[in-house]
Parts: sequence; C-alpha cells; structure tokens
Amino acid sequence: MKKKWIPVVAGGLAVILIIMVVKTVWNPASKETKKGIEYLKELEAKDVDAVEKEIKQVKKEAQAEAVAKGELSVWAQFSDYVIFGDSRTVGFSYYEFLDKQRVLAEAGLTIANIPDYIEQMKTLNPAHIFLCTGLNDVSIGLWKTPEEYVADYENKVQEIKKNLPDAHIYINSIFPAQDPAFEKSSAWRNIPEYTEAVRKWCEEKGYTYIDNTEVFEAHKDLYDIDGIHFQKAFYEYWAINMLAEVEL
Repeated sequence: MKKKWIPVVAGGLAVILIIMVVKTVWNPASKETKKGIEYLKELEAKDVDAVEKEIKQVKKEAQAEAVAKGELSVWAQFSDYVIFGDSRTVGFSYYEFLDKQRVLAEAGLTIANIPDYIEQMKTLNPAHIFLCTGLNDVSIGLWKTPEEYVADYENKVQEIKKNLPDAHIYINSIFPAQDPAFEKSSAWRNIPEYTEAVRKWCEEKGYTYIDNTEVFEAHKDLYDIDGIHFQKAFYEYWAINMLAEVEL
C-alpha cells in the first residue's frame, strides 16, 4: 500500500513544481525556470525511497516553520485518529493538545494491552492509529529478546487489522531514556536494540514506521528531570514528526 502511494506523491510534487515554474512566466533562460528544471531532473534520478524521504523532510520543515510563525496549529492537523501508548503518550491529552477520548494511553501500558483497547478503537473507528509504546515493554522483562518482542508486536498489529481493516497503522520508534533513568531500570539501555528490531520488522512487513531519532537528538533537553518523560514543549515536535508520515 505504501509503495503505491509514493509515486503519486512524487508526481504531485512534480506537478506543483511545474505550476510554480509556469507562474513565474515561462522563460528557459530565467534562473527560476532553470532551478525548477534542475530540481525535477534530480527527482527523476533518485529512487522512490529517496524521493519519499526528501518529501517528508520538506513537509516537516514547512510545518515547523508555519507553527513557529503562528500560521498553523499542528494539533488541528490531527483528524480521525487514535493514539495508543504509555505514560509518555498521556501528555498529548494531559496538556490538552488532543481529545482525551482519542488518546488511549495510561502509565504502564505495553503492546500486551492493545487487545484491551480494541473495542474502544472500533467505537472510534479511526482512519489513523498511532502506536506509541516501548518504554515499559523493554523494562518489564516480558519479552526477553527484541525478536520475541517484534513477533508479539506482529500478533497485536494483526489483531488491530482484523478488527479495523480500513485503518492505517503507524508504529513509532521507541524514544531512548537518559540519565538518571537508568538508576530506575538498567534495561532501558537496551531501547536502541529493540528500536532497531522494530524498524527492521516494519520494513519487512511494509508497515509505516515513524523514526523519532531526529526528534530525540534535537530536543533531548526537553525531557523531564527523570530522564524518561517529556516536557510540554516536546509534544509539538513529536506530533510534527508523526504527521509527516500521514497522507493528507
């Protein structure tokens, strides 16, 4: 499903660029026209994955700039969705960014709790389901290895797909913990290993994977003092990163 969408987006982007060129009054000798042609040729030379990555990056940067200028509310872009997750995810509703009924999150939740929320998901019948777990999953010891974890994750995703076949599922990478969190659980040092397993599994299955690495690297200063949870300002950056994966 995902690969079918990419050429359409790339084609749409090309059309937009062509329109921009025409609107500058077509002149093969103009700098604007040459720049547009050069960019289109660059897109043609790139593979589909590279084009998709570039489009997402442009989308994130444009959204972030619009939000910073007060021209766009990132939260208004969320429509027909459900977000499932743990105490980190609770912040989306705790800070009143998103509708509490659509943020199915509680402290301590893991993928093992997904079946408990299937009925609520069915009632809401969302077009988009964002899964934001991992912190507790790694620390409780229920899944001894990353391989065991992704195998069970697959079962849970299939259960969602069985009950909500028309929903698009987005799987977030696991945000790392940082000091002093490791004093509470040394297991959190293994988060990168589990995250990499989740990434590879999503790639193999064709699931939409949301890589939060850049968000973490750029905004790790917005973690709470416990090294686990996030400050209010962090959620906007996370949200923009999630929305970059959504076909609008």
